[in-house]
Amino acid sequence: QIRPRRPARDDLRQRRTAAAQLSWTGTAIRFALPLPLAAAFFFRAVDGLIFEPALNEAGLPPHALLGLIMATWVSLSLLSVSRPSVALALAATALGTLKQRVDGGVLKPPAVSPTAPVVALVTGASSGIGREVAAELARQGHTVVMGCRSAARCSAARVEILARLDVPGSRLVIPPDAALDLARLSTAARFASATGEATGGAAIELLVLNAGFVPLGSGGSGRSGESGLEEGLYAMYYGHQALVRGLASLHLLGPSATAVVVSSDAMRFGGFDGSLETGSGEGDLAGEVTAGCALPGPLPCAPLCWPAAAPGVSNLVESPLVPATGWSFGAYARAKLSGVLLAKEMLARGLVARSTSVHPGVVNTAIQRRDRDLPTTLAALPPLSLPVSIAEWEELLPSVGARLTDALERYALPLFMRDAATAAAVVLRAAVGPTHPTGRAAELGVHYFNGMGEAVGDASLTLRDEARLERLSGRLWELADAAREARAEKGGSGE
Repeated sequence: QIRPRRPARDDLRQRRTAAAQLSWTGTAIRFALPLPLAAAFFFRAVDGLIFEPALNEAGLPPHALLGLIMATWVSLSLLSVSRPSVALALAATALGTLKQRVDGGVLKPPAVSPTAPVVALVTGASSGIGREVAAELARQGHTVVMGCRSAARCSAARVEILARLDVPGSRLVIPPDAALDLARLSTAARFASATGEATGGAAIELLVLNAGFVPLGSGGSGRSGESGLEEGLYAMYYGHQALVRGLASLHLLGPSATAVVVSSDAMRFGGFDGSLETGSGEGDLAGEVTAGCALPGPLPCAPLCWPAAAPGVSNLVESPLVPATGWSFGAYARAKLSGVLLAKEMLARGLVARSTSVHPGVVNTAIQRRDRDLPTTLAALPPLSLPVSIAEWEELLPSVGARLTDALERYALPLFMRDAATAAAVVLRAAVGPTHPTGRAAELGVHYFNGMGEAVGDASLTLRDEARLERLSGRLWELADAAREARAEKGGSGE
């Protein structure tokens, strides 16, 4: 007797469940296909779309442009679910068009002084933006004093520039026996003195304060060994301020001198704790509130850390991504905001005739790739402990790691970032281009340029608290003066 077959209901249910899971997985994958290009588009839009004065002043404020960008890319992701090839083609076209507009719109660097050569000083001149700024100034016929922390790297950069441009070696000057380590204030004074000797006391007409890095660690782990203060603010503000003071004391800044501080649009996320306005400034100088990339968090080693609520912190510049003040985005954002205040204060104190700050763009330099000798791991992601520095990748996987990092630098990073030469052109535009003529920021002496070298006004640079900005600008300068004088009294001990 043949028994009738029973329907395999369980098997059918399992097959349907598996099919549904595959369908949802496929949908999710297709939806996500344009997202890498969307991320690259956002990075490039910061350089020359979201904060573009012409658009902002025409009634499209930054938050509206950001909303429009997000809506567009969500639409492309939805389109990708049904027509992935069409969505990817549109996404690639949008990114390519923006990249060409942002980087191509910079064109060539402007002439710094069309009538006669000048003497310029560039910090961080051994690599990245600083090296390209030095190279362009030398190409234009100017004398460039190269300020570098490492004498060996400085010499190597000088040799490379001279070989590339075939210009006289006298155009690139490295003061002998005077490395510029901005984390040690006494080296700034020595470097200023050596600069005067190396240039025969010639007045510096262009000062490019470019040196910078991404502060890492949290709390005490991100403190400068010399001072005990937070290392990013100490080097990028205190160090540069000490250099400017040293040059001014030796009368090496010309009467028509221009200063440009290389900041970043990350400064829109920066904030200062109220304790800096009172007493000796203790309360956040060591990074108690706005420390380096705080752990734990999903972005523990990024320049912009996972934000932490900090009611005492005042975010001085409005940002479309920060709806309210009182958030700390780490030391990098604060250090770059301090650069804007440094530029403002140099002008207010009459040390230079013109002073600006600039967002050079999201640039493919060592500050983004990490230095090869910087031991950094994502300790906040156990048990993975993924290495993030190039050196660690190559040590872990000597062949695969080297090829992977090379492929990323060649093909992936250029989508997200611009090259250092383009960034240098933006910096030089900020050095000589017209500042924005009207608005409260201009009246306060805040002359800021976007990633295309365009001076921005109030529509693109809205200040949250003008009175506090004025107080903090002067207060930081006073605290830096006090730290420099204290180091001088101690005879520079602790280096």
